[in-house]
Amino acid sequence: MITPGLKSIFKWMFFLLWLLCFTGIHFICISCSAGYRETMDKTEKTVAKTTKKFARKIRFSDDDLQRMVAVIGFENKSLYRSQDFTLLFRKGIPEYLNNECDDVTVANLDNGEDVKSFKELPMLPSGQVDNFALAAFGRQLGLNAIVTGSLDDIGLLNELRGMVWKDTHHLIQILVSVEVYDTETGAKILDESFSRKVEIEELDYELIQSEGKMILPDMNETLSDLIKEMGESICWAIEDQPWNGFIIAVDGDNIILSAGSRSGLEPGDEFEVFDTSRILQGCNGQRFFYHGQKTGEVKIVEVKPDKATAIIVSDEGIKTGNSLR
Repeated sequence: MITPGLKSIFKWMFFLLWLLCFTGIHFICISCSAGYRETMDKTEKTVAKTTKKFARKIRFSDDDLQRMVAVIGFENKSLYRSQDFTLLFRKGIPEYLNNECDDVTVANLDNGEDVKSFKELPMLPSGQVDNFALAAFGRQLGLNAIVTGSLDDIGLLNELRGMVWKDTHHLIQILVSVEVYDTETGAKILDESFSRKVEIEELDYELIQSEGKMILPDMNETLSDLIKEMGESICWAIEDQPWNGFIIAVDGDNIILSAGSRSGLEPGDEFEVFDTSRILQGCNGQRFFYHGQKTGEVKIVEVKPDKATAIIVSDEGIKTGNSLR
C-alpha cells in the first residue's frame, strides 16, 4: 500500500528526473547550436573568400598588369623584446603576397634598387604617418601601394569558460595592426587590426608570473595563420584598386614612366593620362593627391625592368607627376 508520504516522494523524484532530462536536452541543443553557428561562420568565410577571388578576376581590364608594392616600417610597439616577431611579418607578408596574390608583386627591399631610402616612415608633427611624402616617394619608385604596420601588444589574458562550472583559462594574446596606402592619392585603403590567442598551461602561467617576463610557447603555426589572414586582407585591398603608372619626366614628345616590364608593360600598350597636381588638405597636416581631369594619351615604345618610355598620342596638358591608367 502506497502511503501519501510515499506519493509525495515519488512526485519529487519524478520532478527531479524531468528537470535533469530537460537540462540535458537544453545543453545538447546549446552545443549543437554553437556547433551549427561555428560551421555557418566557416562556410560564410569560405564563400566570401571565393567570391572575392572570383571578383578579382573580372573587376578590371588591367589584370595583366602587376601592382608593385613595398612592405616597410613594421615596428614592435609591444613591451616584449626578447624575440622580434616583426621580422616574421616583414618576411611573411611579402612571401604571401608574391605567392598568393596574382596581381601583386612586392619590391625587393634587399637589392638596394627599389626602396633603399626607405629606412623609416616619414612622420608628421602630429605623430601620424606623412601619407603625402610616402605616396610621393612611392610614385618615384613605381609603387602602387605601400604596406606598413605594427606589433601592438603581446600580453596575458584570463578567460572564464564553461557552462555550469567555470574554469579559468590562461592565454597569450597577440595584437597586430596593418595599414596600406595608395600612392596615386595618398589615401589609406586598409586600416585593420588582427588578433590571435594561444592557450598556455597553468605551470607556464605561474612561471611567467614568478619570473615577471613573458615566456612564449612555440607560436609558429599561430603566426603563420595570422600572416595568412593579414595577407588576404592586404591582397584584396590592393587588387581592389585600378593599376596606375606615374610620369617622372617629360622630354618633348617622350614620356618617362617609373614602371616597366616588372609591372607588365609592353611596347604598344596605350594609356590615358590624368592630372594629379591638385592637392587636398586634410586634418592634422595630412595632404592628398586629387585624381583630376584627363590630360592626354600615351603609347609605350620602350620598356626596361623598372622604367618605360612612351610617346604622346594626344596632349591636353601632360606633365611630370601625372598618373596614367
